[in-house]
Parts: sequence; C-alpha cells; structure tokens
Amino acid sequence: MNTLSLTALLTLAIATTAVASGADDSTHSSDTSYLPNGTFTYETFEASVEHADLEGCPAQFDTDVVFCRFTLANDQAHIFVFSYEGDQPLMAVKPYELSDGFLPF
Repeated sequence: MNTLSLTALLTLAIATTAVASGADDSTHSSDTSYLPNGTFTYETFEASVEHADLEGCPAQFDTDVVFCRFTLANDQAHIFVFSYEGDQPLMAVKPYELSDGFLPF
C-alpha cells in the first residue's frame, strides 16, 4: 500500500464526513471536531484513534521534526507521522505487515 494514497484516503474520508455532517452549519454540536482545509491534526488523532505512543520513528523520518504513533488495523501495523510544527498535522502513514515480525526501529 502506498503511504501517500493511505494518507490521502484518510484525509478525504475525514473531509467528506465533515462536509456530509454539516460542517458549514452554525448549529453543529460543540463536541464535533471539524478539520479546516482537510488537515488531520494530532489533537484530533489523539482524541479519536486508539493508538500507542512511540519513542522513535522509522529511520526515514527525522525525529527532531516529527513524532510517531502506532495503530493496528486491517491486519497491519500503521505508523502515523506528525509534524511538531503548528497544529501538528499528519505528515505520513507507513504500513507494516504483521507477518514481518517486530517493527524495524
């Protein structure tokens, strides 16, 4: 699975849900998080996705500028990579097959 396409799908699904649920309606519930410009922030991820915090990230990511979180879904491990900058947007999602054994980092 391509990391970019998984991220794009996630962003599209969230943006579509926000539009379909009336994101522009001023009467929306105060407990609903809307995503400006389709950005999936760490704040939204933290509150809505069951995950584990990681001390490190895969070697291809610079841990001085990003941090990583771990999820399990669809028989895969997924590493979500967030920027430390601004609202801490999602930068990438890297999948690993569970049959690969321990994560290589």
